[in-house]
Amino acid sequence: MRVKHYAFAAASVVLLVLVLASPSLAAQGNAKPCLCHPTITPMKGTARTVYVAAVTYRDPDGDAPARVEVNIDNVAYPMRLAGGRAADGTYRARLTLPPGEHSYFFFAEDVRGESERFPRYGAKTGPFVGATKPMNRLPLMTEGGVLFDYGSDHSVYTYTVHYRDRDVCKPPRAVKVFVDGIPHEMALHSGTATNGDYLYQAMLPPGPHAYYFMAMDGDGDCVSHPAQGFIRGPEVMARPNSAPVLMDRRIEPATGGTTSRYGYLVHYSDVDFDAAATALIYVDNVPHAMRLVQGNAANGLYSYVGRQFLGNLHNYYFYFEDGKGGTCRLPAVGAYHGPVVTR
Repeated sequence: MRVKHYAFAAASVVLLVLVLASPSLAAQGNAKPCLCHPTITPMKGTARTVYVAAVTYRDPDGDAPARVEVNIDNVAYPMRLAGGRAADGTYRARLTLPPGEHSYFFFAEDVRGESERFPRYGAKTGPFVGATKPMNRLPLMTEGGVLFDYGSDHSVYTYTVHYRDRDVCKPPRAVKVFVDGIPHEMALHSGTATNGDYLYQAMLPPGPHAYYFMAMDGDGDCVSHPAQGFIRGPEVMARPNSAPVLMDRRIEPATGGTTSRYGYLVHYSDVDFDAAATALIYVDNVPHAMRLVQGNAANGLYSYVGRQFLGNLHNYYFYFEDGKGGTCRLPAVGAYHGPVVTR
């Protein structure tokens, strides 16, 4: 009986020791390894280029890895120790890749089953592999539109689009908007040439319109927005045309000799911003073309300069058209007298 009693007591002591030691054993659980300085070089090349994937593996417990891999397009490539120790060293893999835009991540697992991944989710973009020359990624065109969707034929419509070259190497050769099939060059409005907003402004004739954007990057590759088809708009309504107005007429000088040069001046203004399609002065009932000398074609000063023969019975009047059916005459009836020409 004493033998059995001593055996039971010994077993109880062993069990007590195990119970007391279990917290410290739990505290010594396996820690995840770390992946540092993950790289693939070069990021751009051809199908003949040798790409080198590298990552530093470190395990806080000093555990060697069961495997270290670089995963490209969901294909795992084993990596080998290239420097340092198995539990704290640099691992590399040399590989070639088919043409295309690839994605990758790194994965490691220690001998006790703990693993780490970089990045923790998803994948990094690259490398970018061309067939016989480095791959040129197509630029992106986004946020294309027009301001406004509705308006009149006297409104100014603004087309905008965002252009971004993912290679950020050369400015685009062209950024255009095609309005009703007609191309128009767009100008950089904000940002940089390779990552900025482009703009084109114009007035449009009445009716429904449609548009799309197209760009050619610095390497000559083209992209359009939208990728297929076109965008409808704007809807443009015709606004009744207002006749232009003539004002502030004068002759310089009002009197002079037969060798003097007389300047006939008048100010043309059109509230619809229509340029003068016809600009004439009738001197003694003979028409003469006038030219813009100040301001703009829709709101500016027009002039005609010429000599006159001796006399004090000269007369003149102005006649303009805006090209959209609007006309104006100054004076409305009759004519002005002048200049007075003496010897």
